[in-house]
Amino acid sequence: MDVKLSTENIRAMTLFEKITKVHPKDCLITENALYFLVNAESMGMAIGKNGTNIKELRRISDKHVKIFAYADTVEEFLRNIIPAIKSMEISEGTVTVTVSQQDKVTVIGKNGDNINAIRTLLKRYFGVQTFKLR
Repeated sequence: MDVKLSTENIRAMTLFEKITKVHPKDCLITENALYFLVNAESMGMAIGKNGTNIKELRRISDKHVKIFAYADTVEEFLRNIIPAIKSMEISEGTVTVTVSQQDKVTVIGKNGDNINAIRTLLKRYFGVQTFKLR
């Protein structure tokens, strides 16, 4: 699926690559955060020793930085992003995920940023039209 990136996204991806030496697959920018999608094998290098790369990106951008590991299947992709999944149902463009009550706040994120980023990535890479959280 073709993804069109804005100049702002390309700048963020270039900064990410310069600091981490990892080429991101995708980038989402919200008011409060930067979301980067990288290959699972590159996660450690992207984060950096003791999170130094994330800290540096946060300092420069003045936003929270989240790095997600890409996977080839919806199930694996969601388990990479939301490790606390209790159950998952997938049917015809709809994915329903169940997590504990205390994990819901983390999955949703500030102003719904996290869940909106998850929805966008699911739609871009897997054609998922509806993502529900229980």
